[in-house]
Formats: sequence, C-alpha cells, structure tokens
Amino acid sequence: MKNKTYMLPYRFRKCGYGLIIASVLSLVLGVLMANVWEIIPQTHTRFISMVMYLLFFLGIFVIVMTEEKDEDEMIDSIRRRSIAMTAFVAFGIFMGTNLLMSFLHGFRTLYSVSFVSSLVSVLTGNGIANGLRSIDTYIIIYLIIFRISIWKMRIQSKED
Repeated sequence: MKNKTYMLPYRFRKCGYGLIIASVLSLVLGVLMANVWEIIPQTHTRFISMVMYLLFFLGIFVIVMTEEKDEDEMIDSIRRRSIAMTAFVAFGIFMGTNLLMSFLHGFRTLYSVSFVSSLVSVLTGNGIANGLRSIDTYIIIYLIIFRISIWKMRIQSKED
C-alpha cells in the first residue's frame, strides 16, 4: 500500500517560481509607478508591498511543499534532516537574539529571554529580532538547507 503524501505534485514548482517572479515584478513596478513616474500616490505603496510580500512567501511555500521529480526514500531522509537542521538554526537564532537583546539592555532585566515576551514581541511586531523570529525566515532557511543537501547528493551520485 502506497503511503499518503501531503506534498504538491512536481509541476506546481513552476507556479511557485512564477509567484516569486510576479512578486518581484510587482515590487519594481510599484516603486516605479509611485516614485519615478508618480502615476499612483505614495499612500498606495503599502498595499503594493503587502501584495509583493504575500506573493513572495506564497511562492516560497509552494516550492517547499512540492515533490521532487524523482521522490524516493533518500529525498525523504534529506527532508527530515533539513527540518532538524532548521530547528537547530531556529534555536540558535532564538537564543542569539535574546542574548543580544539582554546585552543591549545591559542585563538589567532578562525579560527578553522568556518565551512569553518573545511571543508578545513577535505578535505585536515590536523588537529588533522580530524579522528573525517570523515563520517566513525559517521556511526560507529550510528551503536553502534542503536545496543545498539535494545539490550535494546529486554531485556525490555523479561522482560514484
């Protein structure tokens, strides 16, 4: 019996790359229309950047969730190792940013080390480390680790 997979078919990868290209083009066109050509007012640039952000990370998510062309047990193993490595990197970023925040505040209070304040910082959008703690960062880190691992595996298999 075949195991159920919750991955998208391989052909969806092109859609993901298309979404990323569309997001970059919308950002460039939005900047040109608002700042250079002055076709649209500056007040609408927030909407353009939000659409770009959503398209970009939707494209990244689609790419992450697609199967490889030749999906097998080795690819599955690489996926699991990439997830574990992403967890280690996320823990390192979490501890590093908390220690940096504590150092910047002179270690007067170590409130930034607590999970609750970190969660509040992420949810409210406050703090220096907000961008490093968002889920988008970890999806991109996973994608980079996974693609490098696949690349190394293919180079090693060509040598053998």
